[in-house]
Amino acid sequence: MKTLSLIVLFTLSSLITFAQLKSDSKVFLTFEQTQNEVNVDGENAIAMLKDYLAGKTSLVITESKESADFTFQLRVIEKKIGNRRGKLDIIDNQSSTPIFESKWVTGTSTAFYGYSGSRHAIGLLVKDQLVKAFPNTAK
Repeated sequence: MKTLSLIVLFTLSSLITFAQLKSDSKVFLTFEQTQNEVNVDGENAIAMLKDYLAGKTSLVITESKESADFTFQLRVIEKKIGNRRGKLDIIDNQSSTPIFESKWVTGTSTAFYGYSGSRHAIGLLVKDQLVKAFPNTAK
């Protein structure tokens, strides 16, 4: 019984102290290279992510990692002609632990996304995964 009580106590304490992305959280954006893949232009991908976050969420984007609560690590790689695959991880800057890892998504080159597979993949990451995982961040 003591063991069960300790497990419950430690589980509850970890849930209380677990970092959560909130509507006014400060985030820093980075592009991570994916080994053994053809990576897209990181600066361009970060600019697309910044636009989506500004339009779809109430997160505050910072210019330095030191002033941010979380770091967003974006990966976008080239696949078939026009197709791109993307992934987004969120790291808590306080503890350097990941709090969110998206699944890889595939973006296709369509007119709706300006014929950019990268833009489509980043849009899917923000709208379908990030906002669903942290609904309190949505505008």
